[in-house]
Amino acid sequence: MSQNPLLTLQHQHGPLPLDCVQTEDFVPAIDAALEDARKNIAAITENPAPPTFENTILALEASDEWLDRVSSVFFHLLHVDADDALQALAREIPPKLSAFRNDVVMNRQLFERIDTLDQQKASLSLSDEEAMVLENHLLSFRRNGASLSEADQKTLREIDQELSTCSPTFSEHVLKATQAFTLWTDDETVVSALPESAQANAKALAKKEGRDTEWKFTLDAPSFIAFMTYAPDADLRKKIWQAYGSRCVEGEFANQDLIRKILDLRYRRAQLLGYRDHVHYTLERRMAGNRETLEKFYAEMLPVVMPAAHRDLEAVRACKAAEGGDSTLNPWDYAYYAEKCKQQTFELNQEELRPWFELESTLNAVFSLVKRLFSVEFIPTDTLPVNHPEVRCYRVQDVDNGEEVGHLMIDPFPRSTKKPGAWMVALLGQGRWQNEVKRPTVGIVCNFTPPVEGKPSLLTMDEARTLFHEFGHAIHELLSDCHCRSVAGTNVYWDFVELPSQLLENWLQEPEFLREYALHVDSKEPLPEKYIEKIQASKTFQKGYAAARQLTFGLLDLAWYTRQPDELGPDLIAFEQEATRATALFPFQEGVAMSPSFQHIFSGGYASGYYSYKWAEVLEADIFDVFLDKGLYDQETASDLRNEILSQGGSQHPMELFKNFYGREPNPEALLKRDGLIA
Repeated sequence: MSQNPLLTLQHQHGPLPLDCVQTEDFVPAIDAALEDARKNIAAITENPAPPTFENTILALEASDEWLDRVSSVFFHLLHVDADDALQALAREIPPKLSAFRNDVVMNRQLFERIDTLDQQKASLSLSDEEAMVLENHLLSFRRNGASLSEADQKTLREIDQELSTCSPTFSEHVLKATQAFTLWTDDETVVSALPESAQANAKALAKKEGRDTEWKFTLDAPSFIAFMTYAPDADLRKKIWQAYGSRCVEGEFANQDLIRKILDLRYRRAQLLGYRDHVHYTLERRMAGNRETLEKFYAEMLPVVMPAAHRDLEAVRACKAAEGGDSTLNPWDYAYYAEKCKQQTFELNQEELRPWFELESTLNAVFSLVKRLFSVEFIPTDTLPVNHPEVRCYRVQDVDNGEEVGHLMIDPFPRSTKKPGAWMVALLGQGRWQNEVKRPTVGIVCNFTPPVEGKPSLLTMDEARTLFHEFGHAIHELLSDCHCRSVAGTNVYWDFVELPSQLLENWLQEPEFLREYALHVDSKEPLPEKYIEKIQASKTFQKGYAAARQLTFGLLDLAWYTRQPDELGPDLIAFEQEATRATALFPFQEGVAMSPSFQHIFSGGYASGYYSYKWAEVLEADIFDVFLDKGLYDQETASDLRNEILSQGGSQHPMELFKNFYGREPNPEALLKRDGLIA
């Protein structure tokens, strides 16, 4: 019998065994790592020496190193290769981890040692990072029940145990509902209007099932988006749109009861800890600070965004009306006629641009950008174990001194077992491991248009933008220069974490960058000037609509988590409709709702924090204005960005980091001007 590769992670920091771990390896490894972590915690609390930063805080940070590595493997594979056996473990393993976390943060002896250090901090000569780490741990204990009575702690444990199974189940339902729908067609007139890459992908999916004379379309992003944008058959667009929008509303994978349960548990948890609701609990550790600030943020945005959104929608409606017939614009018409409107207004067809955004050349473009800005380079390597042959790996090193910066893994294409969307994951976080500061291993996971029948993967500009976005997260982790993992890299306030990712997207639409790096897949010729001019002319196209969509998600998130459970009413879909009425751009459709598949707020980390995307846009637009003023590759600005923000992780309050870079607090004017929402 082969050795469990997860057991060897106890004493080594090397690559995670993504290539050889078996499903049956996880439970024994998790159990062993949990036992090891418990012994480490006991050693801290039983230490007769007075508490010091080293014997309490650093020891606490190191207590779960092995558990952290094993958990990283489990959750990464759960998101990228979630077969039925692994999904079954998602109902068994998270409750064990939740119980352990509760054991730690409710440990009174441990809390007392940390509290003692906090009272002595003025005399401890702590660095800014150490002071933040101490504060974070103290607040974590307080915010997770360390000060509660034994009876209330018992209740909190029960709540956390239930929550630990709710999120994986929610995600599992979304994945299975996504997989359950297929649109088959043998009508060549429908398919011929789609991009060549979408046609080839649909044909390849059909051939896999032995249906060579048909085309198969799914709810995976490349297939769904291409169909919604280019398929001329409105009835088929409606069918696939309704399938996407009704995921988990009813039926076998319904999530409505689970939503009620999650909301009730999070509300009860917040109340038990002394907070008005989950929003107040969350915002205490966010830049926004409190619900009133967030409501003011939305109140200032809505009067600017919504008129622009309605103008955008009217332009698309006029485009449809110009074709004759029914001028009613339905939600399943929007993407199709918005693309037509863009083509007519700017003579810009997104599909025409694909040859200049082939995956490999787009990767090289972002590699070159990061090298110019931050002097790090990406060198292909085959030394990292991978879970799928499509995953490509890179060693990241400093150009100036050759020192290792970290490793990067990119998993670009959809699979039936992969979670939808795109994300960055810190497989091994930067910071202290086994008493040495180590460099990180970072993963970027996407669902891009795949290569088909020997033809390369050609990205849309939106897909290229997604790559740049996730790369911004990766750079935040890779350039981190902290000692403690708990504040390193992307371990920052959630309304600050999107700053680097959204910032990096800006270069993709700048003429200077496009002229140099957008190269044709065959000829290697740069993107023609006529296309660059069209991209510039269309920069603010439908930005009002896009902003309204972001506000819709944010307001819905805020509504769910500020209402008491008994205020939701019997109909959750009706509640969603009322919560989003101020930003609704289409009449509500029967049986369709966002919330049952809204993973960000019910099974991700954005509960009471979806506003973070728009908040971070304000920050990054302000910062990119400095590059526009001083130069797209200005070394002084890039150095300041690296030293004052990217390398700092969460070692200081994010507003202080922003002010260290800029010299003032952020101003939303740059964002509103960039998006054409104000003059």
